[in-house]
Amino acid sequence: MRKFLVIAAVVLAAGCTKEGDTIYLPDPNEEAASATPLVTVIYDVNALGDHSYNDLIYEGVERAAQEMGLRTMQLSPQTHEEGLQYLELMFRQMETAKDTVRRLFIVTSPSYDDFIRKNNKRLEANPYADLLYLETRTPLEGKGSTLFLTYYGAMYEGGRIEAALERVSVMLLGANRKTPSVTEALQGYSDGFEAGLKLLTEQQARQNHLTLSYLDERGESGFSVADSTALRLMWQWSNDDITSLVPVCGGASNTFARLNYFTRTALNIIGIDAYSDSYYSSYSIVKHIDRALARWIRQWLSDGAMPKHQTLGLKEGYTEVVMNPTFVFVIWTPPGYEGTIVPCLTEEMKQEMHEEAVRKEEEHER
Repeated sequence: MRKFLVIAAVVLAAGCTKEGDTIYLPDPNEEAASATPLVTVIYDVNALGDHSYNDLIYEGVERAAQEMGLRTMQLSPQTHEEGLQYLELMFRQMETAKDTVRRLFIVTSPSYDDFIRKNNKRLEANPYADLLYLETRTPLEGKGSTLFLTYYGAMYEGGRIEAALERVSVMLLGANRKTPSVTEALQGYSDGFEAGLKLLTEQQARQNHLTLSYLDERGESGFSVADSTALRLMWQWSNDDITSLVPVCGGASNTFARLNYFTRTALNIIGIDAYSDSYYSSYSIVKHIDRALARWIRQWLSDGAMPKHQTLGLKEGYTEVVMNPTFVFVIWTPPGYEGTIVPCLTEEMKQEMHEEAVRKEEEHER
């Protein structure tokens, strides 16, 4: 499937000369152009195949298309420049299109932010073309809608749970310091962890630790990592008595999870952006971007009245902490109940933490 996506994109771009003029070579045996609505998705560089956020987008769009009878084109560029070429071709074709085919373009990555904000008004000449831009809190000026799934509340809940467990040492790993969605997720988890520590005794709190680090300290990457680098880091963390890894770093998260399973370094790796049922994953913190996009496409297809901007999160059910049912949680005994065996995180405790996280997310959004 990945090969098909790249080939389809190349064929799409092949109809242009160096001067930018579109060449039409009609084939008398070719079927008439379809009038079925088309949804086109433009991803970040090599984003598909991350077993995480981007793959959820792919699956959500394809399910929605199958349900509603739509055509789709999903483009995963191999370079940033190639992604910009896809976008330029898209805008150029929509400026001059004479048909009435409804088209929705979904741009998944803030790496294209500058280009999108400088060019989105070009779509205003075509009443049948719409744009949805993900992962930004800032609405577009001119044509196009924005959608942001805030991770703060779900990450807060994850940190709050982790702090309640007995003798944990957490490595909170971000891709970089410059991607807002990453830094917000890290902040949410840190805030939840710190809130949880305050409910422990002083002696208990001293035995639970959180360390924050980045794969790319200076740049904007860090969403992929070589196996050799990942292995070196994992053995280092294991030697430093790290018990849990929370990797907020896109496809790199899958690399750590895959290697952890085979090397058995015994790190408890928290699943990020997609559910993990691994023996080494006690819970997952999930963005249901697939559900959000299915809802959005359904709304776009029915009446075309899409909100200018929308933020969805824990309260709306588009982010969630999913517990691994096979994992046994051992938590600190509450003060005053020393000597009582508390073998697991009860549903009542989990619900209280969830409600606290919803409140904290609402405060954060305000």
